[in-house]
Amino acid sequence: MCFEVILEPTFNLCQRSWYAPSGWRKIRNIVQWTPFFQTYKKQRYPWVQLAGHQGNFKAGPEQGTVLKKLCPKEEDCFQVLMKDVLRPYVPEYKGQVTSEDGELYLQLQDLLSDFYQPCVMDCKIGVRTYLEEELSKAKEKPKLRKDMYEKMIQIDPNAPSDEEHRAKGVTKPRYMVWRETISSTATLGFRIEGIKKSDGTSSKDFKTTKSREQIKKAFYEFIEGFPHALTLLMRNAGRIGTTSAISTTSMTSGIDLSTSPRYLQRLRVIRATLECSDFFRSHEVIGSSLLFVHDRKHASAWLIDFAKTVQLPENHQINHFTTWKVGNREDGYLIGINNLIDIFDEMDAEIMAASTVSDSPVSTANTSSGSSSASMSPKRPACEAHEEAGDQETVKSGISDVLNIAPPEPSEGRAISYSDEDTGCGDHKILKERKEQN
Repeated sequence: MCFEVILEPTFNLCQRSWYAPSGWRKIRNIVQWTPFFQTYKKQRYPWVQLAGHQGNFKAGPEQGTVLKKLCPKEEDCFQVLMKDVLRPYVPEYKGQVTSEDGELYLQLQDLLSDFYQPCVMDCKIGVRTYLEEELSKAKEKPKLRKDMYEKMIQIDPNAPSDEEHRAKGVTKPRYMVWRETISSTATLGFRIEGIKKSDGTSSKDFKTTKSREQIKKAFYEFIEGFPHALTLLMRNAGRIGTTSAISTTSMTSGIDLSTSPRYLQRLRVIRATLECSDFFRSHEVIGSSLLFVHDRKHASAWLIDFAKTVQLPENHQINHFTTWKVGNREDGYLIGINNLIDIFDEMDAEIMAASTVSDSPVSTANTSSGSSSASMSPKRPACEAHEEAGDQETVKSGISDVLNIAPPEPSEGRAISYSDEDTGCGDHKILKERKEQN
C-alpha cells in the first residue's frame, strides 16, 4: 500500500471539504501504523487508513492496487509519468474509479503488496514544500494566526519574536518559511516524514530532525536488522544462488547486483533517470516524497505524491539544483537526492569498515600437532568461512557497531536466501512477471 504523509499549510491546491483544517495535516496509509489506524482485510493482505480521515484511501478493486482520493493536478502528473522514463520509479496509474457514492479516486499500484512485514520510510524531497503561488497568496492579506503561533511554540518556544509573543499570533507566510528551517528541508533538501519498522513500531516525530548526524542515526535505525537494504557486498562472487551477475559501472564491478547496495543503487538510477526525464525537466516538483521499503529479501524506493507538482510556464527552465529565490521556481529536488546518496554512501563505508573489523582472521596460534582435527582442517579467515547467513550477521554486527548497540541475536531458521527472482533494486514489476511465468 502506498504510504503517504502530506505535511503542509492549510492551503492546498487540491483542498476539498473532506479535509479537516489543520496546519500540519497528515494523511497516512500504511500497514500497522499504530496506534491511529483501522485495518480492513481485502484479498490476501490488509490495508490501513488513518482514523479521522475516512475516505482518502480505499482498498483497490484489484489485488495489488489502492484507491486515492482524486486530485486533478496529481492525475495530470500520473498521466504524463506513465509515458515518461520515470514510469518504473512511480506507482503505476491504472485510471479513475468511481465509488458507490459517486466519488472519484485514482487507482494506483500498491507498492507494499509484494513485501512481507516491510519497513517503510517516507522522505519529503526538496528545499521547500510550498508553491510560490501559495506564498504569494498568503502575503496578499496577511493576518495573525493564533493556531500557527501555538504550533510554533510547541516546537520551539523561542521561535516567535517578542512582538509575536505579545500578539500571540504569527502570519501564515512567516510560519510557512519558518517551518522549513527547523528540519533538514532547508539544509539538506529533504526531511524524514515518518518511519515504520517491521514489528509495527513507528516514529513520526521528525519535525526538528535537522543535522546530518541526526538524519544518519535515524537511517541506521531504519535499516537495523536488515543490512541488505543498504549494503551486502559479495565476498565470493556467485556464492549466493542467483543467475544475475551484471556489472554496469566501476562501482558495482565484481559485485552481484542482486545483493549490491539496494537503496544506493536505486537512488543512483533514479537520479540518472531524473536527469533525462522530460517530466522532470518541465515540472516544479513540490511536496513529493521518496518512499523507501524493504523486507527480509527486497528493498526499493519510489517517487510518490504529486498533488502539488505543477508544470512550469512555457520557456521557464529550472535545474532543480540552484538555490531557491522567490521567482526562480527552483525546488531543490536534486539537492535532496544528492544528499541522500552521500549519506547512504557514508553509511555504507562505515558499516563495511565496522564489519571488516568483525571479520578479522581467526587466530590459529593454538593449533598444535597434537590436535589432529585442527591440523587436518585448519581454520580459514572468517571472511572465507562465512556462509550466506554468516555474511548477514557480520554486516548486522557492523551496523550495531556503528550504532554502538549490541548486535541482534541470529534468528533460527531465518537466514536470508536469495534466488534468481531477486533483482538489484527490488523492481517488483519484474518479480511479478517472473512469478507469473513460473
